[in-house]
Amino acid sequence: MRKLGAELGVEAMSLYNHVANKDDLLGAVADLLYEQILTEYGVPSGNWQAQARVMAASYVSVAIAHPHAFPLLLNRPPVGEGGLRFMDRIVTIFDDVTDDLHIAALAFSVVANWVVGTLVQREDPNAELEPPSEAGFERVAAFRAELVNGMTDEERFSEGLETVLAGVEARYFST
Repeated sequence: MRKLGAELGVEAMSLYNHVANKDDLLGAVADLLYEQILTEYGVPSGNWQAQARVMAASYVSVAIAHPHAFPLLLNRPPVGEGGLRFMDRIVTIFDDVTDDLHIAALAFSVVANWVVGTLVQREDPNAELEPPSEAGFERVAAFRAELVNGMTDEERFSEGLETVLAGVEARYFST
């Protein structure tokens, strides 16, 4: 709080006129991030998969735009108004395919885990993968090359998302 106060040019104690404590402040930041995701999401139409694509893209866009704040979305439940509005919008994605909230929650978990995992594993664009120097690991070097061969992060994300959505459809929503 002292660092934030100094950055803002105010005494740290004056921040407590606006927030109860540091956790309250971090919750407010998380809520702002959820609101930004919802703003980018808008009101998409189409089936659940089309809506899920737009929501995933919105989440990724905000996470990339705010890489230092992104962990707030991972480390705290969405309990503020912005987080609850985000979760409500998630539930509505599945309205046309199921009334079973358990199935909707499972489907969301699969997609969300893949999206977050992709973000966590996102390559540093400035990092270079060095081939393994140990003899006998030529396949590892070739595999690493294939991970980045001719595809952007966005293309890999889209390919993986389509695979996950098709799997969720087949597992939970096909008759």
